[in-house]
Parts: sequence; structure tokens; C-alpha cells
Amino acid sequence: MSYQVLARKWRPKNFSQLIGQDSVRQTLTNALKQNRLYPVLIFTGPRGTGKTSTARITAKSLRCQNQSKGQPCDQCEDCLLIGESRHLDVIEIDGASNNGVDAVRELRDTVAYMPSSGHWKIYIIDEVHMLSHSAFNALLKTLEEPPSHVIFIMATTESHKIPSTVLSRSQKLDFYLLPPLSIKEHLEKICKEESFTISKDILWLLAKQSHGSLRDAQSLLDQVITFCGDNIDKKEVIKILGLSDPQLLWNCLSALLKKKEEDIVQLIADLRTKGVDPKLFLQNLIESVSHLLFLKQNPNNNPPLVQASPEEIKFMKQEITSISPEELHFLFDMLLKGEREIVFCQNSELVLEVLLLRLCSAPRIEEIIPLNSFKAVKKTLCPPSQESQEKENKNPIDLKEKALPKRSPTQKSTQIQTSSFKTENSLKDFEQRFDFLEHLRKKDQSLASLIENVSFKRKNASSFCLFIPENFSYLKKKMEEKAFRKLLERELSFFLKTKENLTIEFLLNKSAQLSLREEKKSIEKNKLLKEAKNNPFVNQVKNLFDGKIKSVKKIDKRE
Repeated sequence: MSYQVLARKWRPKNFSQLIGQDSVRQTLTNALKQNRLYPVLIFTGPRGTGKTSTARITAKSLRCQNQSKGQPCDQCEDCLLIGESRHLDVIEIDGASNNGVDAVRELRDTVAYMPSSGHWKIYIIDEVHMLSHSAFNALLKTLEEPPSHVIFIMATTESHKIPSTVLSRSQKLDFYLLPPLSIKEHLEKICKEESFTISKDILWLLAKQSHGSLRDAQSLLDQVITFCGDNIDKKEVIKILGLSDPQLLWNCLSALLKKKEEDIVQLIADLRTKGVDPKLFLQNLIESVSHLLFLKQNPNNNPPLVQASPEEIKFMKQEITSISPEELHFLFDMLLKGEREIVFCQNSELVLEVLLLRLCSAPRIEEIIPLNSFKAVKKTLCPPSQESQEKENKNPIDLKEKALPKRSPTQKSTQIQTSSFKTENSLKDFEQRFDFLEHLRKKDQSLASLIENVSFKRKNASSFCLFIPENFSYLKKKMEEKAFRKLLERELSFFLKTKENLTIEFLLNKSAQLSLREEKKSIEKNKLLKEAKNNPFVNQVKNLFDGKIKSVKKIDKRE
């Protein structure tokens, strides 16, 4: 008798043996119990997840005469024939080799015939996405209104290639990749039943290498047993399957996290000696760093995001005790960037080696120190000199007085006459001046335009000085005219609501003079600057970085 591979020998024969597809099992079992099975079913999902096996189990349940609660007996003639793919009324079609319109027309002609025995005639079309567009169109009418004795079960790994017209006429059930833990437990059960002695570490390796496909895991187990025989060694398994040595992987992670350059150099030598595939090693390294991140945020591994052996989880927890999440994120990003670069480089070994050296020599990334505690840390790391401490201890008012030069009374009076409207009450006087200009615009627009570029200063209760910029000297003669002067004095008295006779003196200002609107902007900017200097947060940032306020801008909230 020829040898039967493990993948076929351990193929599930009923719904209870179906591993990992709980939603599919529950849906089909309930449909069979309630006699509500959809006439057209599409099973979609990755390879090796049980699509074709589930289709055969469904066919068994429909044809079995002794089925109980949706489960086939797996002992009657119908169950045995379906399990061996020899039943006349369960037709299995390979969509890849029968993808033409002629094959579908032949299938459509045979659908109308009644089954040779029993009630149901079942068509199982594997890899249905391989059918041509014309073949799908030829099948549409049959799928929409199939005979009452016909059930279509179609399996595919690429459901997006099936036309929407076919999907709308069917019920789609999704199969998912199995977690490594479920695969490892199933392989352990197979080894126990087959009397194979194999360590759990090797089973974990096979489960991870299968990438969620149970059939691939069973094929790998078959290959390992065939090669090693009764004495299954872990090193030999790694060699024949072309896997990355887990010990090398963990040594690399440990050296990167602890910044040990000597260990990285030794690791690079080991990678060269053992001929490890750089791309595969880098992929496994990225996956391992992602596991470290998951364990850093979820130390109890609940829910189990990290599917690994208990020894591996224990090792990872020890390695991340003194590592910050920011450093793990940096490591992951750099490895991911290296994976993109290694594809376009001919010498992939060199890319991996330089990447490991760069990561090992990169500075550590720590959490940013809070703003309120940074100043104390700064003083500890960079203590101020004795001279600067003495300056800080002195009264800032005294320093300010010493910095200002002393002026004589004559200098002070001269400054008042030639300055451009800058006093302690400049903001208040300026606002009055601006309001006075608006008052003039309502009365006499020409008069307002003449004094728009001049500033004034109140000398006493009954007299004012108007300072005319030197570049507007031609206005001085116009303003000194008797009619203009009287009109301006009258409007100013009316504006200030005073009965006193006001007098105005016109003086030229040799310094540069701002226009009214420009001066308003300047004063508003000074006001903002004053608010910024009094803001505690701004002062905290300024002291933190030993900075100065260069400019202030008012942000419109609507922007």
C-alpha cells in the first residue's frame, strides 16, 4: 500500500474536526439542522485553511442517511465514497483546468438530471476564480435558479476575481489563517497519535513557518520526519527548512537593545559562516521587534497578541525591562526602512550588516523630559558660572538703572519736543488722537487728510504741540494759516468737550515719523509684546532655552 501523506491522512472528516473556523462550522451546522442551506455557497480564504475539506464535509452531511444534528456519521457508504472522491452524485471540478465556456455548458446540461440515488446532487468547483468571464456568464442563470436537488459549493483563494453578479447569487463564507498556537497543538496531537518524538520548540518553528496554513504545517512536519527519522534535531530542522536560527535572532536582539557592538560584530561573522538568508533574517527580526512592542504595552499578553513559546516570551520580557517604547519604535522603523532598501541592492548581506552596526551605535532615545522639570536638570548638567549667579542675585531694577545713562534737564526737555509721541500715556493719547481723526473725517474730510500724518502732544491744559514730519514740511505753512488754525482749535475743543480756548503750536519733527495707522500697529505690537513678556508659559520657555522674544504675532482664531 502506498504511503499516505499526513496532510491527507489528517484531513478533517466532520465538522468537529475542523480546526480554527468556528464561524463557518456554526453557520453550516445550523443551516443543516434547520434545512436552510443556501443552494450556492462560496468558500473564500488563504490556502490550507480547510475550504475543500469543509465542502466535502457539507456534501457528506447532505448525503448521509445517518447524520445527526448536522454531523455526518462518516461510516455509511455515501460518507466513505465522498471521502475518497468517488461518489457519482458529488462532482468535484477543477476550475483551473475546466475554465472554458464549453466546460460550463456541459456542466449546465448535466444539472437538470436527477441524482442516481438519494435527494441531493452536489457540485464542488475548486479554484472557481480561474473560470473565464464567458464561463461565469454562462453559469449565471443556473446559479440564480438552480434545480431543487442541486447544491453548488465553490472554493477560491482570490474572491476579488469573482464577478459581483456571481457573488450576489451566492452566500460567501470566509476562512481565516490559523494562529500558531492552534497549529502547534494540532501538530502535537498528530505526533502523539503517530508515535513521533519531537520537541515543542521544533513544533513552534513549524507552526510559525506555515504562516497560518495547517496543510503547510503538516507538509513541513512530514518533511522533517522523513529527513531526520527517529532522531529529530533542532539544528537539522533549521537547516533543511532554510529557517533563521532563533538563537541567532535572540542574540541579535539582545545586542541591539544593550548596544553591544562587539556582540554585533561576532553575530555578523556567524551570519556569514552559516549562510543565513539576509532578507529572511531581517523579516524575522522585524517580527520579533513587533512582539517586543506588544509585550511592552501588554505585559500579561492578554489578549495573546504574541504567539510564541513560553521560553521565548520569558526571554522577551527580560530584554524589555529597561527599554523605552520610543526606542523600540525607532528600532522597528529603522528595520522596516532597511527591508525596503535591501530589495533594491545586489549585495543584501552588506545592507543587513551595515544596518545592524548603525542600529547598535545609534544613541538611545529617551522620553522627553517635562518642561517644568527640564530647568532643574539643565542646572545640574550645565551649572551657571559664579559671575552669572551674582548677576542673577542682584536686583534687576538696580541693573536697569545702572544701564540707563543719566540725562540733564535740557536733554530731557529737548527729547520731549523732538520725540514722536512716545510717553507713558501714549496709548491713551494715541487712541484719543485716532478718535479725533475719525471725528474730523465726519466733519471735514480735507482737514482730516492734512493731519493724518502728524502727531500731537499736550503741553498743558490749554495748549497742544503738533509735530509735522520733515518730509511733510510743505504742510506747515498751510496749517499755520489763520483760518486753518481756528478751525482745528475749534474742532479740538469740541472733541475734548472743554470751554477753554485751546492753542496749537506747529513744530517740525526731524526724526522719522510714522503715519497714524502705522503708529497704531506699532503700539498694538508693543502691547502684544508686553503681554508675551508677562505670560508665565512664555517666560518658562524663554528661561528653558535661554532665548529672547524676537517678534510677536496676533493669530486670528478664524484662520
